[in-house]
Amino acid sequence: MELRTALRNDPGEVERARNLISACLQRWDMPEDGGVAPLLVSELVTNALRYGAQPMRMVAKQEGATLRVEVHDARGGEPPRLRRAAPDSTNGRGMMIVDALAARWGWSEFGGEKQVWFELDLEPAAPAVDSAADVVEENAAAVDNSDEVVAA
Repeated sequence: MELRTALRNDPGEVERARNLISACLQRWDMPEDGGVAPLLVSELVTNALRYGAQPMRMVAKQEGATLRVEVHDARGGEPPRLRRAAPDSTNGRGMMIVDALAARWGWSEFGGEKQVWFELDLEPAAPAVDSAADVVEENAAAVDNSDEVVAA
């Protein structure tokens, strides 16, 4: 599955991109990621708005349990940089966050256009395994405490 959307040169696009990714995760039945995907999207879109050039677009792809998000802009030649921000600095940490939280990330340039991307491996959480004694005890309590027993 895939999402493609143009990004305007407007700070409000950061929130719109986050909301689009959250909606995609739900629509594509991908496991909840604790807000990591929207956070990383915020960083890439913010960088594109700050350092890139129009036209800009975001592409999100689901490939199995992997979410790949790409942000494209028309300013090639400038790779994203991992910087060590001063403790009192209000910016400069975006790519460090991407580097720390993404399974993989990178960038490429083609035809004067730059693409910065990240991937997250969103494996479904393993179901909890109850012991047989716990299941029997829960079922007994359900029968004793209600008129209706619902099978799981």
